[in-house]
Amino acid sequence: MLTGSMFRYYFLQSLAISLLGHRCSGGNVLLVPMPFFDSHWFGLAKIGQALVKRGHVVTAVVPVDILKKRQAERPDFHFETFEDNGTGARLKEVQEMYFSVAKTMSVYESFRLALSCTEDITNHCDMLVGDKDLINRLKVSQYGVVIFDPIFPCGAIVAALIDTRVPLIAILRGDLYFLGEKATGVPLPPSYVPFLTCDFTDQMTFVQRIQNVLLWTLAPTMTTWLGSKTYDGLVRKYISERDTIQSVVSRTDLWLHRTDNVLDFPRPFMPNMVQIGGVNVQAVASLPKELESFVQSSSTDGVIVVSFGSMYRTLSPEKSEIFAAAFARLRQKVVWRYVGEKPTGLGNNTKVMNWLPQNDLLGHRKTRAFVTHAGYNGLCEAMYHGVPVVCLPLYGDQPANAARVVARGLGVKLDFSTVTADQLYQAVIHVLTNNSFQETAARLSRLHRDQPQPPMERAVWWIEHVIKHGGLSHLRARAVDLPWYQYYLLDVAAFLLAVCTAVMGAMLCSCSFMYGVFWHFCRIFSAKIK
Repeated sequence: MLTGSMFRYYFLQSLAISLLGHRCSGGNVLLVPMPFFDSHWFGLAKIGQALVKRGHVVTAVVPVDILKKRQAERPDFHFETFEDNGTGARLKEVQEMYFSVAKTMSVYESFRLALSCTEDITNHCDMLVGDKDLINRLKVSQYGVVIFDPIFPCGAIVAALIDTRVPLIAILRGDLYFLGEKATGVPLPPSYVPFLTCDFTDQMTFVQRIQNVLLWTLAPTMTTWLGSKTYDGLVRKYISERDTIQSVVSRTDLWLHRTDNVLDFPRPFMPNMVQIGGVNVQAVASLPKELESFVQSSSTDGVIVVSFGSMYRTLSPEKSEIFAAAFARLRQKVVWRYVGEKPTGLGNNTKVMNWLPQNDLLGHRKTRAFVTHAGYNGLCEAMYHGVPVVCLPLYGDQPANAARVVARGLGVKLDFSTVTADQLYQAVIHVLTNNSFQETAARLSRLHRDQPQPPMERAVWWIEHVIKHGGLSHLRARAVDLPWYQYYLLDVAAFLLAVCTAVMGAMLCSCSFMYGVFWHFCRIFSAKIK
C-alpha cells in the first residue's frame, strides 16, 4: 500500500517523465531557403510541414518583402525576417530572364550569367548573416537543427554563427558548387556516373566518356572557384580567417538527396547520404468540382496533363500556338498549366489554368500521359502514379532527367527549341498507343512504391535522428579531413616508388658488383692458363 509521500514521489516522477518525453518528441527546426528557384522552397516547405505534424516547431528565415506570401503558404511555420534591399527580387528577375533563353544559351554564356549574379547573391547572404538582431534571436531560440540547400550555402554560415554544435542538414537535388562531393568524400567514377546536367546514361560510348571526364574535371573547378568568390569573403568576415565556405559546409551531418534508385542511375553513396526522391508526392485528393467535371467529360479517352513547373509558366506566342495546335488534334481532354494570353488555336478539348493540382491530376484514373519540362518533382509524381511522360527539357538537370526517363522506358524526349506541332502530337500519340510505355510506367510505379518507408517518412526519421543525437559525426567519412595528396594516396605512391627505386638500385649495384667480381676472377683464371 502506497503512503502519501510515496504517492507524491511516483506522481512527480511520472509527471517528469511525461514532460521530458514531450520535450524530446519535438524540437526547434530552422530552415534557410534559397532566394530563388521556388521549386526548391516548395520541397523544403513540404518537409517542414511534415515536421510540424510531428510536433516540431519549424522556423524559416525569409526577406521582409516576401513574408506575407510565405505566411499565406505555410501558416503553421514561424518566420524570422531580414531586410535584403531588393537583392532577392533582382535574383528572381535574372532567373526569369535565364528561363526565357535557357535553350539558346551556351555553357559559357550560362557561366557568365551565373558570374553576374555573384554580387547580388553575396549581398543577399551578407544582409542575412550581418543582421545582428536576427542572429541574436536565432541564438536565443536554441535550434536543434539547421536545414539548408547547398545551392545557397548561406544556411551553413548561419548555423556556424548560431552555434558550431548545432547539427546541419543539407537537402539537395544538385550541388552547384560541388561542396557536397568534397564534404562527404564520396567517389564519383566518370566511367559510369554521368554528369548531372548532361543527357548521358550510365552506359556511355567512348566519346561520351571523354566528354564526361572533361565535364567532371572542368565544371567543378570553375564552380568551386565561383563558390569561393561568392562566399569565402563572408566566411572570413563573420566566422574566422582560417575558414572557407567548403570547411563550413563540411560540418554537415546529413545529406538528403532528392534522388531515387528506380529513376536515377546507381552511384556510390556514403553512410550520411540518404535518398529521398519522391518526397514531394502526396496522397491523391479530390479535384475541384469544375475540374473534376472537365476530366470526367473525357469519357474513355482520358486526360493529358501539361505543365512546365512553377518557374516556366508562360511560353512565347509562337511556341504557345505550336502547343495549342498539337493539343487540339488529340481526342483526349487536355489540362494545361498556362499563364498569359490564350493562344488563338486553342482547341475545345483544352483547359488552361494558372495553377493546377498536378499530383492529384496525375493520380486520377483518367490521366493517360504527362507533357512536362522534366522537372524532377513532376517526374517523381508521374512515376509514382504510373503515368507515361513526354519530356521537353529546358535547363539545369532537366536534360539529364529526360535521359533517365528515356533510358527507363517511361517516356520520350523532344527538343523544346525546335519542336513542331506535328512532332509533339506524334509523341503524345506514341506514348498513348504503345503499350510498352503503359506497362513500364506501371512496373516503375510498383518498384518505387515498394519501399520500407515512403520518402517523406524517411526524411523525417533521419532529421529526427539527427536532432535526437545532436549530430551524426560517426557517419562522416575520414576522407573529408584528409589532405588531397593523402586522399589520392600520392604520399603512399611516392613512398612505394622510392622503395621500388631503392630496391632496383640496390639490385643493379649488386649485379654490377657481382659482374665486376666475376670478370676479375675470369681474368685471373685466364692469366693462369696462359
